Amino acid sequence: MKPYLQKIQTYVANHRNEVTITGALVVMVLILVALFIYDTVPHYAYQPVKACDLLTPAKAQDLLDDKVIGTDANTPVVSGDTATSKCSYSDENADKNQMKVAAVAVRSAVDDKGVQQNKADFMTAREANDIQVVTGVGESAYFNKTSGQLNVLSGHVWLIISYGIGATPQNNDLSEAVKLARDLLSTPAIHKA
Repeated sequence: MKPYLQKIQTYVANHRNEVTITGALVVMVLILVALFIYDTVPHYAYQPVKACDLLTPAKAQDLLDDKVIGTDANTPVVSGDTATSKCSYSDENADKNQMKVAAVAVRSAVDDKGVQQNKADFMTAREANDIQVVTGVGESAYFNKTSGQLNVLSGHVWLIISYGIGATPQNNDLSEAVKLARDLLSTPAIHKA
């Protein structure tokens, strides 16, 4: 046997209690560190949806022609029981008053409390003036005529969709927004939980 291994065995034999206590303390510290790390990493019942995973550059090019300008961060920002992500594109029209825009904001519930919060806030927003209830898309939908935005509640997400001339959103076409909403709702990224 090698001399250093023999020294270790002799030390352990002579200091069995100290080695046992030290080993137990090391294991407890490792367990506490693991629990701390586990508690600091967010655990969501539903994964937040990234808006640009729904409204992809390819979809934007189909809507706005080949040349598009993308804006907004795709990373969902968590606040309480919901997370919000935005994605928007515009065409390259030199006339800012004629620039066409396609945009989506996604408010995802990250847990069951967030689902209830989305439903309650959606219903409150639906009571605003100048809205039109829309059927046949999502669980519930309405079109805000003033902002030109289609709001759709579906599962754990609330989509706010805008599609049309950015300078005159009140002229946005509801049927085009509904068509876009159906396309976004069929995207696999929205169904990941």
